Amino acid sequence: MAMPLSENYTLTTGGRAVDVFHTDSGDFAVVCFSGFTEIVVTAKNIFKEVFVRPLGKNYGARTYGNEIRLTLTDRDRVSVEPYGLKNPLFIFCAKYIEQPANATHIFKRGTVTQYENLELTSGDCVYIEEGAQLISHITANRAKNIEITGNGILWGLPLHPPERSGVKFIKFSDCDNVRMSGVTITDSPAWNVVPIACRNVEIDGINIIGMLGITDGIDVVGCSDVNIKHCFICVNDDCIVLKASRTPALDPDFRGARDIKNVRASDCVLWKKKCGNAIEIGYETSCNEISDISFEDIDIIHCEPEGWQSGAVFSIHLGDRAHIHDVRYKNIRVEDAGDKLIDLKIQTYGNSLDTQRGEMDGILFDGIYVLGGVLPPSIIRGFEDMGVQKIIRDVRVSNLFLNGERVAGKANAHVIAELTAGIVFE
Repeated sequence: MAMPLSENYTLTTGGRAVDVFHTDSGDFAVVCFSGFTEIVVTAKNIFKEVFVRPLGKNYGARTYGNEIRLTLTDRDRVSVEPYGLKNPLFIFCAKYIEQPANATHIFKRGTVTQYENLELTSGDCVYIEEGAQLISHITANRAKNIEITGNGILWGLPLHPPERSGVKFIKFSDCDNVRMSGVTITDSPAWNVVPIACRNVEIDGINIIGMLGITDGIDVVGCSDVNIKHCFICVNDDCIVLKASRTPALDPDFRGARDIKNVRASDCVLWKKKCGNAIEIGYETSCNEISDISFEDIDIIHCEPEGWQSGAVFSIHLGDRAHIHDVRYKNIRVEDAGDKLIDLKIQTYGNSLDTQRGEMDGILFDGIYVLGGVLPPSIIRGFEDMGVQKIIRDVRVSNLFLNGERVAGKANAHVIAELTAGIVFE
C-alpha cells in the first residue's frame, strides 16, 4: 500500500516530472537539487490568484492559465495556495542526502515498507532515500547516537486503527545524541516527533504534515539541549510544543519529571490548523524549571481559529509547579492569526499533577511582524485561588508591527493583563 498521488496538481522541474502526493492537509512534493531550479506546477482547477507563502520571501510566482512557475532554492519550503486554505500544495526543496556510511536500516528509492514498530538501539541510523516510503512507528529507549535521515517519506495513515490512535509516531525516551534530518512525516495517528527526557537532540530540515486526530508536530518533553531548525510543520494541533510531565502516558517508565533547558527553534515555517497553538509551552509543566528557551526567525503562515477563541500564535500555559523563565521570541513573522497573538496564563487545568502553581517571568518578544486587518488580542493572566496569588512578571514586547507600522502600548496592542507586574509593550 503506497501513498496516493495527487489529483489536484502535477509538478515538473528541469523537464522532469516529480511525484505529488495527497494528504487531507494538503498535497506535497519533495524536490531534490542543488542551487536554484524552476518549478512548474499545473493545477487541475481554475484559480483567480495564487499566494506562495511565506509571503515575506517574495517568491514572485508567475501564472499562465492553470500553470504556476516559481524559481526556488534548495532550502525553500513553500505553501502554494491557489484556493485559499483549501487544497494547498507544499513544495519541500532540499539537497539530496547521500546514504551515511553507518546506516543500519536502509530503505531504497521505489520501495514501500511497513512494520508495526521499528525499534532503534544505540548506534542505529535509519536512511530513507528520496522516493522511498516507510510505514512504521519508530521508537528508541535509553539509546545513544541514533539518527533518522534521508529525503524519503514516513507515512502513518495505515497505522490508524482505533487501538493505535494514541501511539506517538516517532518517540525517543531517555536517549542521548539524537539526530533527525530531511525526512517528510505525514498522516501520523497522534503526536509526530516526541523526544522524552532526552539530551542533545537535533531536528534539522524535516517536514511534518498531519490533519488526522491530535497531531502535534514536535513535542519536546522534559529534554535539554535541543535544536530544532529549518523545519516545515502543518498540523492539526500545536506545531512546536514544550512539555514536562511525570505521567505514564508521556513517560512509560515513570522516571519522574525532567526540567526543560536550552531549547532552540529557528528558521521554521508553521501552519497551525484547527486545534491548539502555533508555539506552545504547556499545559503539562510538572517539573522544577523550564528555562533558556528561544524561538527565532520563524514564519507562521497560518494560525487558524479554533472556534472558541482559545488558540494563540504564542502561548505559555503553566498548569503545574514549574518556574518558567528566560523565554525569547525574536524576529517572527505572522501572516494569518485567527484567535489570539499572545496567551500567557498560570492556571489549573484538567490534567494538573501538582497542587501548587508555578511562576512565570523573564519573557521577551522582540521583532514580531503581523499581517492582517486587525491586530489579534493578547491575554496575560496570573493565578488566584483561595487567597493564593501567582503573578506573571517581566514580560517585554519590543518592536511589534502590524502591516509595517509599529504598535506600542498595551491598549494599542489589544492586551488584557490581570495579576501581572512589569508588562511592557514598547
